[in-house]
Amino acid sequence: MYEEKSKIKNMEGTKKDMLLQLEQMRRSGVELFVDGRAVLPIEVVAKAVRENSPYMADYVLDPSGTIRQVRFDKVTRC
Repeated sequence: MYEEKSKIKNMEGTKKDMLLQLEQMRRSGVELFVDGRAVLPIEVVAKAVRENSPYMADYVLDPSGTIRQVRFDKVTRC
């Protein structure tokens, strides 16, 4: 029981941290996408931050190496 509560606490902390990071990125002009659709940071967290999440982040850079987009796409098995 303690381990389960610990996992839940860790997951909530991870979600909060990721939300803060994504909000900061968005304020800096980084576009966020989930499965090809533009989304808000809270939507990314809701979809992509889960135990055994099937989502992978792809960072799109401009020619100077600055992050311009973060694209979260569902990973599927072939």
